[in-house]
Amino acid sequence: MDTPPERAFDDLTELAVSLFGVPISLVTLLDSERQWFKSRQGLDVIETARDIAFCDITIRGSAVLVIEDAEHDPRSRSNPLVTGPLAVRFYAGAPLITPEGHALGSLCVVDREPRAFTPQQCEDLERLARQVMTQLLLRRKNRELATTLREFGLVDQRRRESESIYGLLFANSLDGVMQTRPGGDILTANPMACAILGQSEAQLRRVQRSQVLDLRDPRLLRLFDERDRDGKARGEITMIRGNGERFEAEVSTVTYQDEAGEQFASVAFRDITERRLWARKLEQSLELLGNLARRVPGALVQYRLDPDGRTCYPFASEGIFNMFEVSPLDVREDDAVVRKLVHPDDQRGLVESIQRSAQTLQPWHHEFRVVLPRQGLRWRLGSGQPERRPDGSVLWHGFVSDITERKHSEQHTHWLAHYDVLTGLPNRRMLLDRIGHDLAVARRSRQLGALLFIDLDHFKHINDALGHSIGDELLKQVAERLREVAREDDTVARLGGDEFVVLVSNLGLDAAQATRHAMAVAEKLREVLVMDHHIFDHSYNISGSIGITLFPKGAEAVDDLLREADTAMYRAKASGRNRVAFFETAMHAEVQSRLALEQDLKEALQLEQFELHLQPQFDAQGQEIGGELLLRWHSPKRGRVSPLDFIPVAEESGLIIELGDRVLRQACLALARLHKAGRLQCLSVNVSPRQFRKDDFVAGLRQIIQDTGAPADYLILEVTENLLIDNWQDTSARMSELRALGLRFSIDDFGTGYSSLAYLKKLPLYELKIDKSFVQDTPDDPNDTAIVEAIVSMAKHLNLRVVAEGVETPAQADFLLRTGCDCLQGYLLGRPGPLEDWLSLRGA
Repeated sequence: MDTPPERAFDDLTELAVSLFGVPISLVTLLDSERQWFKSRQGLDVIETARDIAFCDITIRGSAVLVIEDAEHDPRSRSNPLVTGPLAVRFYAGAPLITPEGHALGSLCVVDREPRAFTPQQCEDLERLARQVMTQLLLRRKNRELATTLREFGLVDQRRRESESIYGLLFANSLDGVMQTRPGGDILTANPMACAILGQSEAQLRRVQRSQVLDLRDPRLLRLFDERDRDGKARGEITMIRGNGERFEAEVSTVTYQDEAGEQFASVAFRDITERRLWARKLEQSLELLGNLARRVPGALVQYRLDPDGRTCYPFASEGIFNMFEVSPLDVREDDAVVRKLVHPDDQRGLVESIQRSAQTLQPWHHEFRVVLPRQGLRWRLGSGQPERRPDGSVLWHGFVSDITERKHSEQHTHWLAHYDVLTGLPNRRMLLDRIGHDLAVARRSRQLGALLFIDLDHFKHINDALGHSIGDELLKQVAERLREVAREDDTVARLGGDEFVVLVSNLGLDAAQATRHAMAVAEKLREVLVMDHHIFDHSYNISGSIGITLFPKGAEAVDDLLREADTAMYRAKASGRNRVAFFETAMHAEVQSRLALEQDLKEALQLEQFELHLQPQFDAQGQEIGGELLLRWHSPKRGRVSPLDFIPVAEESGLIIELGDRVLRQACLALARLHKAGRLQCLSVNVSPRQFRKDDFVAGLRQIIQDTGAPADYLILEVTENLLIDNWQDTSARMSELRALGLRFSIDDFGTGYSSLAYLKKLPLYELKIDKSFVQDTPDDPNDTAIVEAIVSMAKHLNLRVVAEGVETPAQADFLLRTGCDCLQGYLLGRPGPLEDWLSLRGA
């Protein structure tokens, strides 16, 4: 141990890195306290404590030790080499064992990513380990011989020095060496020659040339001809072992005369069978990598960031031309030509993402746009695994791929979910998000806003009399006029049918001023509606009734504002149509009502007035496969209270945390009872954002599972899209912890959020639930039909289960099953009922 590096060992670890395609290979030696690396590739550390060494496990046996994923292997998952900065995920090691049976250390290969390791690869690693052991034994033999020479002294200094040097070289050469007569008789053979040929020196003296050399090998004759002509020759031939096995050998031979003038020949040879095997495997690997690099959809790259800030691609496959319209040679020394192609709005984010990865050595993933001379605007995804080099540079190994179509698909799916197909205006879902945003801003700034609800007068008569084509064209013209009148920051949306909403902000600080401004906007809208509409060479007249509500007034929610504006619109219609009406509300009464509801909720929790109901879910064959748990509240004072009323209050007040924990415990108790009865089915439970983000949520749920003995893999947590997007990193980490417990995740009300779809591939999701607002108008409404089909298609490609809720008619069920929906839930198939009754029917 603690000897300088040696080429013989470094060659073997370099070969292991190339052969097995890993970043790290080591020759390790162990003493009582530490593990020291005689040779290392891809690792700066020179030693570790023995008690954390993987190789300490390896030397306890004689076979190759393989740990395919160290994070999940009980022998290693708490090891600092796994949990610390080295982040080891894969290990394979072959023990180094002396002929006397002593275990010295190992030859091992290591990766920071989990991987499989085949029996053939184990055999290959053992072969390399034997070569390492051969090197160690030769060095031991050299030391023993040197010691012997020192003990016996020198008689004839010059002669014995010469003889000892020759004898040392002869006996300990890594090559087989034989002295022969010109006719082929073998006079002497060193130990390595005997080992390679599988015969003793005495046996070799008795064999014929044909028993050692393959005389049919045409290369042999050329070798002897060259030696006869030049006195020496070198080449590759086929030789024969004592058991008749043929092998490839590299041979060097010379002829000479002794002092008496007698002719002799010296033959040095080595077995290159394994070298040929490694070479062939390396060639095959290089060919495979070359084919992969040429055919992978994108570009395989190495990207380097030097300490002085210079960047380049030391390696890039031919696919880089499709990615950036440059050749690998163009970027080998400097990637400035690529950086110039990055969209100006994306350049800063791209540089910052690379810098973060370089500082933390965390994997790099970044999406960005490029503007190419031929292809135009395209989206690219760059991914890479970084490593810090000895010179201080950072080198990423990764790829660049084209994600333009995926981005277009995301945008189209988002558009379908948030915009009206006919008019291109924001739909109800987008409007609700905008109202929520403007309401929050208004409460902070104290600037009042207004919501204007517009319903076209007698539109149904026009639609029925003239047909849907005229009606649709009229709706498009109305949408365009409303959009032209509205200010740039205002939102014009279509709720459906002939209902439109205009959201106006920043109308002033006092109610009188805001009322005047809102009325002025309404009058402009009303004026443009009554102007003639020219459709297919005909003119049509129409008007609109407009209801207005101002905000904020108190603790009203988004739905409250819509309801108020809708109520005011009906008041305008009742006044004779083509009118404008304001909503009048008793703010104090509303606040008091909400506070009273909160107090009743607290009391209901103390008195345990809540009970769980279950609505069953059915697969495509009509078999019941589980159910969703629904919370019901029967108040002695209020009677049955809708969850739509008390859940928002519970969320806002924080009572949802205690309420949610109780539901999770009851769900786990129900699963435990089902398990005991042998009637297990999946149970879905809604988890609120506030409950999910509680610091001890994971620990608390783990404790509930342990206390109840519930099978965690049958519990599905339903979360909303907004939860997945907010605090992205914390959400991802928490979901991974829960997934490790066996729990699965479902996105509730999918499509009603306002977010990127990138989370679908990044988070450990199991299921999408199509919101009933999409289902209720299928298959008649083309907009909702298109959205449902898009959601199901996307989910299938992502291997996610799809559940449709709110199924109330056979037509809806038939359409959903034809579309490929996996599971149905709704009144058509089963109404919610008490959980206890449902369990009793199953003997639980």
